[in-house]
Amino acid sequence: MSSVINLSGVALHGHMKGVTMLKFNADGDLLFSSSRDTDCSVCGWYAKTGEMMGSYTTVGKPGNSRGFDPAMVALDVNRHSTLLATASAGEETMLWSVETGALLGTVARPLSSGASVGFSHDDALLMVATKGRASMKSGIQLYHLPFTTPPAGEDIAPARTAFNPTSTFETESPEMITWASWGMTNDTIYFSEGAFMHILDVETNKVIRSREIHPGYVINRFKFDADALTLATASTDCTACLLDQRELSILQTYQSDVPINDVSISPVADHVILGGGMDAAAVTTQGSQSTFEVKFFHRVHGTQLGQLRCHFGTITAMTFHPDGHGFASASYDGLIKLYRFDENYATAPGSVPLWSLKSNEQ
Repeated sequence: MSSVINLSGVALHGHMKGVTMLKFNADGDLLFSSSRDTDCSVCGWYAKTGEMMGSYTTVGKPGNSRGFDPAMVALDVNRHSTLLATASAGEETMLWSVETGALLGTVARPLSSGASVGFSHDDALLMVATKGRASMKSGIQLYHLPFTTPPAGEDIAPARTAFNPTSTFETESPEMITWASWGMTNDTIYFSEGAFMHILDVETNKVIRSREIHPGYVINRFKFDADALTLATASTDCTACLLDQRELSILQTYQSDVPINDVSISPVADHVILGGGMDAAAVTTQGSQSTFEVKFFHRVHGTQLGQLRCHFGTITAMTFHPDGHGFASASYDGLIKLYRFDENYATAPGSVPLWSLKSNEQ
């Protein structure tokens, strides 16, 4: 029997519309959020206090004649927390200085909208996954980043030339790419398309493995574990699946009672969290769900360990803190919650992993 997890969270207020993604930086001291707002679509937060660090916007800046920002659907921050990449629902991907909020460059993507964005493991490349429009197919493009480390006390200089892809992959299926991420190394990129997961070989630009994971439904998002040995999918069929990264075979299935929008795997424990809810239109017409829960599952056994009622809107994004002792979640109403576990977390079921790459190396 699962139990309710009682935690006190810090509410972060900065977005008026649905949050689309949450991402901690590698050190865990900063949290970034993207949303469908058009005047504050990306925000940075101090993870320790929940205080807003600032927003990344072109509103009121020279060169922005339209007077608003595009809605953002995805983001990523590089290893050194100097560059932030944001993918819009429109036709552009933007690169920002984390420290100053300055716009450093824009990647144009005609006849497509953003699906995902990610820095390579060495921060030399930027991966942009797009959903095609009109005659344009969904695809994945790679770009070399022209930025160099500036002298001490100086900020990164903006890009002076246009971004042109060094590699372009187009899908054959009419299904849209919903998410994409670098694999364990820079040699592979994983992407979801409808019910399928695919592995793209970067060198040959060919799909080397495909597997249908959620027949008849859509994979909204997927996340790797800290070792990139497994990944978990979040699907509209009310399940999340744990996959092995090599064969994409299903290792475990986590059952929810609502469609799942996002999932995250703990970097230190055998815990998986997931969240979602009915589509906003369904909530309006059916009105059966008043609170939305983050559900905790045992990663290996697949059993539900508990749930946290923390939002009054459909949960749209979530992520574990890099140290594994907290997490952040966000919802369709723009609210972000930041949680830290207390000392009792160390005695919770699954807090000690049955196996990990680090423990196996010792």
